[in-house]
Amino acid sequence: MRLEPLCTITMRYTSGSWHQPYGPDVESAQEGVGFGQGEGEVTGGIEAAAQWANYPRRREDGWWTPNLRGVLTTTTGRSLLLSIHGQSVAERTAGQLRAITARVELISEDAEYRWLNTCFLVGEGEIDENREHWWLRTFVCINEAAQGPPAIGTEPPARFLQRGSEP
Repeated sequence: MRLEPLCTITMRYTSGSWHQPYGPDVESAQEGVGFGQGEGEVTGGIEAAAQWANYPRRREDGWWTPNLRGVLTTTTGRSLLLSIHGQSVAERTAGQLRAITARVELISEDAEYRWLNTCFLVGEGEIDENREHWWLRTFVCINEAAQGPPAIGTEPPARFLQRGSEP
């Protein structure tokens, strides 16, 4: 598999509500849930503004599992739907940082971005809990083991072609 950089998504919570309602002693409970919404920017291979909402769960072991949905509006007025599912865990650093790894999905009916509909994307980044700010560098996963190009979808730009797709 080859990873090709696509874009960076930067997000800020504008509101949120975080709860640890389970367990006999709520103060020591690890499991939790939350809801937050916010805005952000996308830079790099895609230039856009982001609006999103996240309904994550915190597992008993302290890992948060982002479950985000949103919309990206490009600088040219096109839109892409955004979905992020992943894991974030506290880092051993100064401050309250959490490392994130995620599966990212971008979907669009717009011809310029339709090629993303069949791409598998991953992201890595961090959340700064003090600032309620997070970012993800996203990558397109290129299947190097496949014998030929996908039989469905729109052909991607040249740098995102998989083996057997070259003209």
